[in-house]
Amino acid sequence: MKIGLPLPRFARSPIFFLGLAALQVHLGGGHILASFRTGVTWTDIWKGFGAMAGAYYFLALWLRTRWRVSSSQ
Repeated sequence: MKIGLPLPRFARSPIFFLGLAALQVHLGGGHILASFRTGVTWTDIWKGFGAMAGAYYFLALWLRTRWRVSSSQ
């Protein structure tokens, strides 16, 4: 028995995870670049690297779902 959140079908597609990873890179990159332009602040550091960690997580989910789709064919 699988226990998990009841997600809609689009939230389980590989392209959805890839889009979320791209969004996280965009948001994290903005904070990291802002810390180089205006000076290093703690807020930019944790938001920037936290978003990059989120991008890594969503990229791993994308790879996992892509691997499952390709192995089932």
